[in-house]
Amino acid sequence: MSGINQNDMDIEIIKALGDEARIDILNIIGKKELNASDIAARCTLSRPTVSHHLQILKRARILEARKEGKEIYYSVNMHTLKSLSQALLKFIGMGFF
Repeated sequence: MSGINQNDMDIEIIKALGDEARIDILNIIGKKELNASDIAARCTLSRPTVSHHLQILKRARILEARKEGKEIYYSVNMHTLKSLSQALLKFIGMGFF
């Protein structure tokens, strides 16, 4: 179930970021645009496992995908990450911490 709760935080984004392998994939992609094979070549995960994690990140809108021929190229959706960081700062600013 994806959506914004009362604190403007998308729980699916937070869940997707809660896996070390997905954080590694985001670090590998960085500001580049890479396909699953390129990502798998730069980490210890198999290509099918990388593809699985890419789909989770894409569903959470953390990654954007662009198809070129048979390949799909992924890039980080900075808008989603900036929105999350703003929501977290707003949450902290509410005085709960």
